[in-house]
Amino acid sequence: MSDNQNIQPLNEELWQFPMDYPIRLIGNAVPELRDEVEAIFLKHFPDFDSNNIVVQPSSKGNYHSIRAQLRFENMEQVHALYADLKACEHIKTAL
Repeated sequence: MSDNQNIQPLNEELWQFPMDYPIRLIGNAVPELRDEVEAIFLKHFPDFDSNNIVVQPSSKGNYHSIRAQLRFENMEQVHALYADLKACEHIKTAL
């Protein structure tokens, strides 16, 4: 397990389902990051279109920002996704 403590959904009482959610991740700039994120998204969203993942390197190239739009159906799905993101050693933050 990594030390990525910044991965947690906030203000659960404000979430209304179903909802489209723009997620943004920050992770280490390693070749496998995108594939790991894609696998996690597809696990929780089987109809997710991987072409919608946007990866942008940081100015120094140490990190990558990953953006995508996800469709959550319930809070259990949110918690399951964030648990898998937290378990991914290359992801440092999820916003």
